[in-house]
Amino acid sequence: MKKQISFIAPGQTAKALILVYLTFSVPIVLLAALIAFLQYGPLAVEMSTVLTALLLNAILGFVLLWIACHSYNWVASRFGGIEIVLSDAPEEA
Repeated sequence: MKKQISFIAPGQTAKALILVYLTFSVPIVLLAALIAFLQYGPLAVEMSTVLTALLLNAILGFVLLWIACHSYNWVASRFGGIEIVLSDAPEEA
């Protein structure tokens, strides 16, 4: 059966996706900080810089995702949303 995504809740979607995004970005940022520390010493890496980068990344990501959801909703209301095909899952034996 075909279904169409006609509306995406911007606040909830942005919140959920930014938490998933942070799950992946925190280890990458910490790895980069460790490499900078090993290569340039302790002066190159300040914890406040790392935390500020993560915070700004989360805030900017949330705002951009919120805007993207509103843009999708606008397009979906005028031209139709993304179509998906749903089927019943096979029963397990």
